Amino acid sequence: MKKLTALIGLYIAKNLFSTLFSVLNDIKKGNKSKFHPNVLYLEKDEKLNGKKILFLGSSITYGAASHGVSFVEFLKEESKVDTTKEAISGTTLAGLEKNSYVQRIKKEYLKKNNYDLLICQLSTNDSRFKKALGEISLDYELENFNTETTIGAMEYIISYAKNTWDTPVLFYTCIRKSDPYYEHLINVLYKLKDKWDIEILDVWNNLEANNLKKYDKTLFADDAHPTLKGYRYVYFPLFKEKIMCTFS
Repeated sequence: MKKLTALIGLYIAKNLFSTLFSVLNDIKKGNKSKFHPNVLYLEKDEKLNGKKILFLGSSITYGAASHGVSFVEFLKEESKVDTTKEAISGTTLAGLEKNSYVQRIKKEYLKKNNYDLLICQLSTNDSRFKKALGEISLDYELENFNTETTIGAMEYIISYAKNTWDTPVLFYTCIRKSDPYYEHLINVLYKLKDKWDIEILDVWNNLEANNLKKYDKTLFADDAHPTLKGYRYVYFPLFKEKIMCTFS
């Protein structure tokens, strides 16, 4: 019996090691230097070149699985966007913590700049950190939003951007495994679109993007985080198209 248990344990360990090796190998392939942003691919387009865009987010905006390089760097290098990247992995929209989205957007160095567009990641972290969901307010005044709730923080960010920079706001959703909370948050986002006239890039519901992820394991390091290849072939083209439409 002990021998059988040992054999089963060895078999499980072998398979786990094989799976881990395969995943790490896929990540390595997806982060090859040939997928890195390259100024040689720069396209001259007056709709994007020189536009000042603030990116507010967490790990997907930062590039957590691709050495800190994300779609932001692709837009900077290959579309000549003047980017400001305010992204910290593992952070939430809501909260009084200094690294929450709603606190970081108020940084003094950001306030002094002018932006043509704010792009904000719809965080997948709020549910993980048990942030209260909240509800859509009837109000439009900045000081009346409850920033300790996720929806209150979203409304605060939208209102702050419009009041501070008089700029349009684009929220984007992320590919990830099935998550009822996140799906509900996306539904709320569409209601905020109606209230605030914001733009949405809905990567979560993009069939082509999800199919690419499904059939090419080198595009993502896990259920949510792209490799360089994933940013090049999934996120970057979607952002480029959406931003161009926003400025048209």
